[in-house]
Amino acid sequence: MFLGLSIYAWITIATLATVIICFATTKMPIDLLFLGGVTILLATGAITEETAFSGFSSESVVAIGAEGIIVIGLAQSGAVLWIVQHLLGRPTRLVETLLKLTLPAAFLSTFTSNVTIVSMFIRIAKMWSKKIKIPLSKMILPLGYAATMGGGVTLIGTSSNLIIAGLYKERTGESLSIFSITPAGAFCLFIGITTIIFLRRFLPVLKSPEEEFESTGDYTVELVVPTDNDAVGKTIEEAQLNNVRGGRLIEIVRFDKEVISPVPADEFILGGDHLVYSGEVDEILLLRRSHGLVNANKHVFSVSEVDSSRKLRTATVKFHSDLSGKRICDTDFEEKNNMILVAVSRSGERLKVSPREIELQPGDTLLLECPPKSQDATSSDLSKSLDFFDSEDAVVYGKKSLLAGIILIAMVLLQTLNIIPLVTACMLAAMAMVVFRCCTPKSAQKSIEWDILMIVASSVVFGQALQQNGVSDIIAGAVHSVAGTNHIFMLFIICGMAMILSEFLTDNVTSAVLFPVVYETATLAGFNPLPFCMALMLSVTFTFVSPLSSVVNMTTFGAGGYKLKHFVKIGLPLDLIMWVSIVFIVTLIYPFH
Repeated sequence: MFLGLSIYAWITIATLATVIICFATTKMPIDLLFLGGVTILLATGAITEETAFSGFSSESVVAIGAEGIIVIGLAQSGAVLWIVQHLLGRPTRLVETLLKLTLPAAFLSTFTSNVTIVSMFIRIAKMWSKKIKIPLSKMILPLGYAATMGGGVTLIGTSSNLIIAGLYKERTGESLSIFSITPAGAFCLFIGITTIIFLRRFLPVLKSPEEEFESTGDYTVELVVPTDNDAVGKTIEEAQLNNVRGGRLIEIVRFDKEVISPVPADEFILGGDHLVYSGEVDEILLLRRSHGLVNANKHVFSVSEVDSSRKLRTATVKFHSDLSGKRICDTDFEEKNNMILVAVSRSGERLKVSPREIELQPGDTLLLECPPKSQDATSSDLSKSLDFFDSEDAVVYGKKSLLAGIILIAMVLLQTLNIIPLVTACMLAAMAMVVFRCCTPKSAQKSIEWDILMIVASSVVFGQALQQNGVSDIIAGAVHSVAGTNHIFMLFIICGMAMILSEFLTDNVTSAVLFPVVYETATLAGFNPLPFCMALMLSVTFTFVSPLSSVVNMTTFGAGGYKLKHFVKIGLPLDLIMWVSIVFIVTLIYPFH
């Protein structure tokens, strides 16, 4: 024993700290980090085999997996699109624009994935930005914050709520209703959106990444090979026309309109070939003199259309993406996905260097030349690395939209009326989405984010390890000794801990790790643990300072071309206001005895 903790307790603390440090300082996927942490705990005897696998059979893991299928059913059936088109009009002023974006986004996020809602509303914000001349950066950050807050209004609005609800049921045997958190969550949502409107003058005015991609003629150069050129009859590699100074050959357009892309190194050059390069215009144009090429009459590319079989799309590099810290030229990304990197934008400014030579960073916006069905063919590896915002799929609403809505309502009613448990309701709704063809079996399978489920399951195991090895009791005792029997002060401490930790980890991880601490703190002081668990739900969700605090924040970070300082400027006062609001409303609504 050292400082009242066993060797297994210290192993648990050291392992968890190592995982957190590695997550913050390395590019290793967080699911692998947590799985490795669980493996260490099991190998050292800090947890039993039963504990190690208990997280993977947790109700919250099953419910989150089923929720992914429900979300894809609502999206593909057009149910969400129908709601969006009937809720939104055309705003004229900033305040009106913010209200028409944030309120519907928050409402829809209470029952479906806030990431899906944000991706859909970003496209709407882009259209409005051009029509009403309001910078996109003044819309996307409030949109992301509102969707995040909306997720905290119901148990199914965010996966962290499902985690806490599942752990609460395991401890008490009581199932929480979908609307258990709604009164407190709705109050905090109102305060949050009001605060955002009040702080609108501090929203940054930035050039969005897409603005740099409005006219691709500035960075795509088309040169023609004369029939008497020495390169005719040689391969691209032999003529040294592939990777050139300042850019790269991305396409050959033949005289018969045949388009060759990507261009293999052993492709032969023919007289009259149109060579399309991307990169630094000035550098590429030197090829005219050095290789005897001539100017083409027009550029091949435009933003709306590249060619009948290829198109340009924008995507953002995700945090902890496999591409982060790498140059495209050092990977097989283009060959593997049949895509060509045309340009890179960072913080709203296009980087005027050869795009394939740029070391990519999280939040970078990429302009990619893709095949027409790139999204349908998108592999799970690609979706883990990039967020595509310009969806190619034209969703229409009809009978399936109504059916998907009925399934969602039925799920909510069945659980609210205590007819069946929440996890059962989610599973039935997910099955109904597939059976009634609101989504295809293939899309349902793809919608399950196994890496997220791995993180949740591993986090639950860490939470149990902290409890079983006495770490939760020590922390609970420390909180109790500081706060005494003052439940308000105790709430302030717990909410502060949750919000700070959630800024650096995901809300899912924070929920699972802190739940045993919060529960033990409440029971040690003789209080009803329910209000403390409700406060934990809100605290891990209503965090806005760091892009790492939620997937939504990560999404908006890249889409808006923001920097960390922009999140801090708006998010810090919002965090402080939420901190006070959560303590106030939880104390007012939920019984402590």
